[in-house]
Amino acid sequence: GHWRFPRDKEMQGYAYTLTHPGTPSVFFDHIFSHYKKEIAALLSIRKRNGINCRSKVEIHKSERDVYAAIIDEKVAMKIGPGHFEPPSGSQNWSTAWEGRDYKIWEDAS
Repeated sequence: GHWRFPRDKEMQGYAYTLTHPGTPSVFFDHIFSHYKKEIAALLSIRKRNGINCRSKVEIHKSERDVYAAIIDEKVAMKIGPGHFEPPSGSQNWSTAWEGRDYKIWEDAS
């Protein structure tokens, strides 16, 4: 009972916190758990795209079964089982990482 995210939703929590502005934390226990590979991938996406405490968030969907946002016009993300695809336009979105009920895209332009 010491996990900080709802049971079976830990990676959705990290998909949110590691793609959004702020100074995120990763729980020590999770670094050495079966989440290690996924957390490392999300941290890499954050670093590669320069997401920081001043990053801009544009929420595209906030419904019962899906939350989706675009951060700094470089990273798109969704959590939840609902549908979301980043809008086409000046960005050329490609899947950067996905897991159970979350997906992250990066602008490949």
